Amino acid sequence: MTLEEARKRAKELRELIEYHNYRYYVLNQPEISDSEYDKLFGELVEIEAKFPELVTKDSPTQRVGGTVAKEFKEVPHLFQMYSLGNVKDFGEFEEFVRRVKKLSSRDEIEFVCECKFDGLAVEIVYRDGVLDVASTRGDGTFGEDVTPNVRTIRNVPLSIPFDKEVAVYGEVIMFKEDFVRLNEEKERMGEPVFANPRNASAGSLRQLDPKVTRSRRLHFYAYYVMSNFDLGTRTQLENIKLLESWKFSVPEVFFSSNLEEIRRYYEQVEKSRSDFPFDVDGIVVKVNDLKLHKALGSVGKDLRWAVAWKFKPEQGVSKVRNVVFQVGRTGVITPVAELEPVRIKGATISRVSLHNFDEIERLDVRVGDRVIVERAGDVIPYVAKVIKEERTGDERKILPPSRCPECGSEVVRFEGEVAYRCVNNSCPAQVIEKLRYVVSKGRFDIQGIGDEIIEKLFEMGYLKDIADIFTLNAKKLFLAGVGEKNSLKIEKAIDNAKTIEYDRFITSLGIRYVGEQTAKLLAQKFQPIDRLMGVKYEELVEVEGIGEVVAKSIVSFFANESNVRTIRKMIDAGVRIVYQQIGFTSISGKTVVVTGTLKNFSRDEIKRILTALGCKVTEAVSSKTDFLLLGENPGSKYNKALELGVRIISEEEFL
Repeated sequence: MTLEEARKRAKELRELIEYHNYRYYVLNQPEISDSEYDKLFGELVEIEAKFPELVTKDSPTQRVGGTVAKEFKEVPHLFQMYSLGNVKDFGEFEEFVRRVKKLSSRDEIEFVCECKFDGLAVEIVYRDGVLDVASTRGDGTFGEDVTPNVRTIRNVPLSIPFDKEVAVYGEVIMFKEDFVRLNEEKERMGEPVFANPRNASAGSLRQLDPKVTRSRRLHFYAYYVMSNFDLGTRTQLENIKLLESWKFSVPEVFFSSNLEEIRRYYEQVEKSRSDFPFDVDGIVVKVNDLKLHKALGSVGKDLRWAVAWKFKPEQGVSKVRNVVFQVGRTGVITPVAELEPVRIKGATISRVSLHNFDEIERLDVRVGDRVIVERAGDVIPYVAKVIKEERTGDERKILPPSRCPECGSEVVRFEGEVAYRCVNNSCPAQVIEKLRYVVSKGRFDIQGIGDEIIEKLFEMGYLKDIADIFTLNAKKLFLAGVGEKNSLKIEKAIDNAKTIEYDRFITSLGIRYVGEQTAKLLAQKFQPIDRLMGVKYEELVEVEGIGEVVAKSIVSFFANESNVRTIRKMIDAGVRIVYQQIGFTSISGKTVVVTGTLKNFSRDEIKRILTALGCKVTEAVSSKTDFLLLGENPGSKYNKALELGVRIISEEEFL
């Protein structure tokens, strides 16, 4: 490939990748599979590696994140960043409107209303159509330079069709489901959890390593744009439409000059706030006319032309009746407060996690305390505050247990960790949690095996470790009280799940500090599984993205003979690991049709393997089919392939 050919193809690939990013991350309407996207991305990486001079600031490859920053430097904002004044009720909102009318000398004002994101305000400056610098609000004049981290946010355009200097303002947020996932991961690793999605967004954006930010699945919603050059907009509505045309995610807006209509909009959003995928803590009401924005200006740090009408905090007051200790999959002891039942946002709360003993000390919460309870992200209940003035003196301090509440083994707190742990790997509570983990989504994803079934099978001795999952059959399930029909379904689900991609297999092992991202790194660098089981600490720390703590945890895991025996037992039980072909492109990206009965694979297994290798599996043979995988007793697809001259390979050739 010549330089000019590479330049042309790189441009095509950048446009394609950004188009598919927009479809996936902004519109939520993907057009291609993950493997097809990865193929496009991989091709661009190869071209830029061969021709480094073609790497541009707006290339999708630059989202991955650079080196770890030593500190965040201060950068000046292109325009002053202001905050919003708050109103608590309709009366205060009417007062805001009267003030705007008086200052503007107008009898009627048009307003644009948007949901108020509970995230972190950011300014993104584009120069010559390319993302140049991104910064947090800071003091309004200067902010922290978080450009490498913002580049990793997939729905932030790296380039826009405006070639002059312009600033885009918006909010970095974390969706509720990603907040829950992140806290579960942090809790599993014995790390402090985030109190709410806003804290998680701020903490994730301010990571010194952009790769960590990238793994946190942040989103950016743009709601304002400013430039010293004419943008062609005269209203806030036009601002939003302009940002949308530039492929930004934008809030839905409500437009009205009628205060009663705005009140109804506020009530509607408040009523449906739990249905949003992200935290919404009010609405923002803005004057629509941009000329008035300049005329009204600001007072102190607050804008005169916009206001935040915040929702009343939905809280409940309860009493801590007792604290129990739960044992997790890695032995982490989690204190859980049992509360007098309290109704919050349509749910009855009677238990909340206190996470760890550092959190208990921070809150100074005790058994018998009256407490204020909230729900982070409208999902997770937590103790927001202790009402200390109502203490009677009968409250009891919460102390860490010296023995495991499940097996009676010693409980220890390792240096540098916030968690207390049970050191007995055979602790029944740990084994049950490991069993739940291995069958869950993102691991082996075995449908039908719920908590009750796992506990019953464990009690009956059918499940002693995670490998025993793959020795289950319909008979054992039936004896454990599962219905005949469901027993057969679960048996089939287990058989189908035995074929698993290497990174998911690594994740399923439950190695401390090894989540999905680290598992992908290990899967790429250390194939096959025997290579990983014998990996040295020195080899691991050479891999970018794997630090000393993680490396020690991995080496320690495989140094444990019972862990190695469990892996061997899983493979002996029929678990088949699919390895990604590193640098092998003759299969990746090909369109494949399967016909006939295969000796070594079920139809579901072969589809999963082919998909993992980057193939597109279709049902019908056509001129676009790259090859036909032939089993015994083939059907009409075989004759069609012969007719069209499609390459035919046997199962043996494929293997």
